[in-house]
Amino acid sequence: MLELLLLLLGLAGLWMGSEVLMRGATALSDRFYASDAAFGMVVLAIGTDLPELFVAVDASLRSLQGEDVTGIVIGSAVGSSIGQFGLVLGTAGFLGFEAMRRRYLPRNAFFLLGSIALLAFTSLDGRITRPEGMALALFYAGYLWVILSRRRRSPDASRAEDGMAPPTAWAYLAVGLVMLWAFAKLTVVSAISFASVVGLSNVAVSAIIIGMGSSLPEASVSFMALLKRRSAMSVGNLVGSNVLDTVLVPGVAAVLAPLVVPGSVLRIDLPFLAVMTLIVLVSLYASRRGLRAPEAALLLSLYFAYAALRLGERAFV
Repeated sequence: MLELLLLLLGLAGLWMGSEVLMRGATALSDRFYASDAAFGMVVLAIGTDLPELFVAVDASLRSLQGEDVTGIVIGSAVGSSIGQFGLVLGTAGFLGFEAMRRRYLPRNAFFLLGSIALLAFTSLDGRITRPEGMALALFYAGYLWVILSRRRRSPDASRAEDGMAPPTAWAYLAVGLVMLWAFAKLTVVSAISFASVVGLSNVAVSAIIIGMGSSLPEASVSFMALLKRRSAMSVGNLVGSNVLDTVLVPGVAAVLAPLVVPGSVLRIDLPFLAVMTLIVLVSLYASRRGLRAPEAALLLSLYFAYAALRLGERAFV
């Protein structure tokens, strides 16, 4: 059907736009970066999460015009976080992730679990107001401040002098941003149409289809980093992306237009995300063996259970 084809085209465009943008961002950032983890948490996380931000902003602007599409915002944000830990990390985990340094466990546990708790708290009344959206955005600003103020230069950090020329890199950034904006609009419009055709709510469609599709940039970055034996960069990207998706995306959207949060987000999405987050933290930071096939299989099983539960419901409210 046409709606599904347009939705798939929009998702493919989001992925291509992220790839173009990331080539420029990486070329510019290659000259000055500290550790792989910090680079992944800040530069890669922001770059690969721009699709979710663009979708959220576009949906919020449409809400200001009277359309009821706020479910797209919260669904795509939380669905993307679940997809990144459940689907991306679950799949990449079969290649094996080394255990991360334990001294980073308190920091990452605080921001990952804290972002889930803050989103749940602001959603208890079924609505995220503009002041609450600002609080979510400030939480992410605090996360960035902690990462950047405590960065340490890595022994293998380098300054690239022979990469892409700065004018070319800036051009890639500009083209990537335009592609993201255009395909975000197409994704929102086609997702709404597809949801009405198949009888699913905006939240269900955005949580599974948009959430999974917008996780493609993180997937490509993670597999590439693993193949280059830079697992810290892969983990940093996924951790940073999840914090951003959970607080900054709904925060920015709520500042533009207050969000209505369906009760199913509190009953289904956030509990699944919390359990996956605990598994990731224990496997990567508390355990000495890292994340291997058994943990990866558990994450994938949880993701498929979540997807089946979401798609099995016809009317989430």
